[in-house]
Amino acid sequence: MTFHIGITIQAIGDLTPSNVVDLGMAIGLRHIEFDPSVFLDISDVMKSLKTKQTTIHAPYMEDYHMDLSSNTPEIDKLIEDINRWKTRMNIIGVVVHPPLDAGGNTEKFYDRLEKLPLPLIENMPYQSWEDFLDFYNTTQANVNNHLGMCFDIPHSFITNGDKFLEVPDEVLDHLTSSKGYIHISGGTADEDIHYPLLTDGNIPFQEVKDFLLRISFCGTVTMELYPRSFQDIDKILRSYILMLDVANKKKHKLSVQIKRPFIMRKINKLATSKKISME
Repeated sequence: MTFHIGITIQAIGDLTPSNVVDLGMAIGLRHIEFDPSVFLDISDVMKSLKTKQTTIHAPYMEDYHMDLSSNTPEIDKLIEDINRWKTRMNIIGVVVHPPLDAGGNTEKFYDRLEKLPLPLIENMPYQSWEDFLDFYNTTQANVNNHLGMCFDIPHSFITNGDKFLEVPDEVLDHLTSSKGYIHISGGTADEDIHYPLLTDGNIPFQEVKDFLLRISFCGTVTMELYPRSFQDIDKILRSYILMLDVANKKKHKLSVQIKRPFIMRKINKLATSKKISME
């Protein structure tokens, strides 16, 4: 079993996406999921970006106060940027939440999905699989564009408890293809907190590992990790090493283990230059 492993990258305080990409390239990162802030820094990002593939996470109401249904020109500008850069960035898909903007437009949501490279519809916390598939299939019926799925494991853990890895056949069909796409992070049964793996939260990681092995996963696993401080970056590095082991990427794992202390020194130097506390 082998698959691509990625990390989410976004602006972190005074650090721009390009600062974080530089660190990702130092560990040979093969996949990155960006948020829309990447296009505010795209010239510098492209100077160092060397990955097999990337994805973009579309805006959603909770954190961005807009989504793909919103009547705002920022969404149309984002879609233009995605299509402008999709070849050079090797964009393989765009992660999309169901629309929640009370002032939004469902037809606009469908129209925008048609303009994106492989929209990946993500399951939400407290959303049953029946409701997810109803939304997915209704959306697919109204969109002249093939839709994929993003299986968010922490979201399923919140929704389904001990049965968080029991997925419907239609979801499993997507996961077992080469375009299978998964979000993983440390979390709890009550909150989607995006902790580094094994360091916080109570999602049983061994069960996740066994699941990936059982379905012969060959797509992409993205670690959706949000650092709360610079100290979390070392936890993220250790999470990446853990996932490299799961994916049976022994040489890459050894390389990152060797580079880890040098990367942390580089991070400390960067923090000092930007006057950012490591606490």
